[in-house]
Amino acid sequence: MKQLFFKRLSALALALTLIVLSPASLASSDGEKMFNVALTAPFTGFDPLRTNDAASTYVNAQIYETLYRIAPDGSYTPLLAESLPEFSDDGLSATIKLREGISFHDGTPFNAEAVKYTFSLIQDPNFGSSRASIVASIDTMEVLDEYTIKLNLKYEDGVLLAKLAHTNSAIVSPTAQANQDLMVQPVGTGPYLFVSSVSGSNVVLKANEEYWGGAPAIKNVTMTIISEESTAIARMETGEADFMPNVTVQQVPRLQGISGVTFATSPSAQIFYIMLRPNSYVNPVMGNPLFRQALAMAFDTEGYTEFVMEGYASHSASVIGPNVFGYTEAAEGFGYKYDPEAARAIIEENGWQNEEIKFLVPSTPAYTPMGEYFQSNLQEVGLTNVQIESIDWSAWLTESKADNRFDISLAAWSNVTRDGTELLEPNWDSKVSSRSRIDSEEFDALVKESKTTSDRELRLAKLEAANKYLLDMAVVVPVYNGQNLFAYNNAYEGVTRDVGGTFYLKDITLK
Repeated sequence: MKQLFFKRLSALALALTLIVLSPASLASSDGEKMFNVALTAPFTGFDPLRTNDAASTYVNAQIYETLYRIAPDGSYTPLLAESLPEFSDDGLSATIKLREGISFHDGTPFNAEAVKYTFSLIQDPNFGSSRASIVASIDTMEVLDEYTIKLNLKYEDGVLLAKLAHTNSAIVSPTAQANQDLMVQPVGTGPYLFVSSVSGSNVVLKANEEYWGGAPAIKNVTMTIISEESTAIARMETGEADFMPNVTVQQVPRLQGISGVTFATSPSAQIFYIMLRPNSYVNPVMGNPLFRQALAMAFDTEGYTEFVMEGYASHSASVIGPNVFGYTEAAEGFGYKYDPEAARAIIEENGWQNEEIKFLVPSTPAYTPMGEYFQSNLQEVGLTNVQIESIDWSAWLTESKADNRFDISLAAWSNVTRDGTELLEPNWDSKVSSRSRIDSEEFDALVKESKTTSDRELRLAKLEAANKYLLDMAVVVPVYNGQNLFAYNNAYEGVTRDVGGTFYLKDITLK
């Protein structure tokens, strides 16, 4: 299997001849150099409250802003807020002072009313927020003055600050949200203005010269969807693309050989994992913990990390990764280790060899080799009827929520907040998750207890117990904790991605 993967990598690496053009050769209509970003997965829309996919976040992070931002060291810095929240002694209220003199791109003033409006939308079940859990702890909101808001909480929320730094809590213009569809006409307070977009193709942005934090150095930006990674890299070679925020390991040698292009890495809080549905509505045998245990022991996740990721990822048996609050070394001993002989024995003893397993795999460069590898693992332990289905990423985002769509699927989570609660609750809580379907009151209670206190030791204990539940019940099999892999034109500096995977064009300058 390893040789087959390397043969494929070599073939891809030799596919095109190196051609380098001057980056200045590609200009916008106003004569300024166009900064071209190549995305290998499509965006779904430009409303930060209703989208949660990586490509949409890449766009929205340039247009909208949150109250706080997480620094590279994990600390929180004020963004639209003027200072960190002032919590009451009992932890049941948080008063936030906002920056003054900021306007949305449509001229609407940014103020406490805009913050209250945004959080009320996220709370509204009829609105369709992608992350309603962000404001779940807020009971009522008081506008104390134009630039001060008080959040009255239902319980002491140990994750509130992290949630207020999440891209899905970005503040939107009340005027724009009420009068237009932000999914296609975004309006924020950020350093870039929306110019135009072609659905499924590209989005064009321009610098906000009136930006409160100073006008960006990069004036014009086009983000283009190029689903074939080899094509995107060809554009890096020719100078038609300046930045690829996502690169697979298979393409690293080719990128490292391109003159004028830097391949780079940065720390990440992203986890890739295998999702096993206990209530799959496809094959009822998935509800048997012993069957899921056999599947978990069949997956050679450590081998995949070592041989396929080639040092650009780290293996961990914990759902909560080492860069996320809630991780403990004890978690490395939870769950089931790779043991194909034990898996085969369980399958043969129970006559499960011919059980049909529907394996849904997104057709992106990151997931396709993973699906093939783990399908082979299942076949090697005697499962003869593993039906792998490759599906477009946009379709997966929707169809993976359906009742009868899969038994096993692949997923990833970029933990923007770097907090374990904000990983476990959205993905596995019975009331929040729409994909995993574990429906466990025990798990839900542990997650709730982990977020309703500011006692870090208690939070850590509850997160560890919730992590153990997922692994021991074999509803999740962690594959690896990733690094950010990206490439950019050497004509630029300040290009990077944060631990949540987001990049900020405002930080980039032309040398």
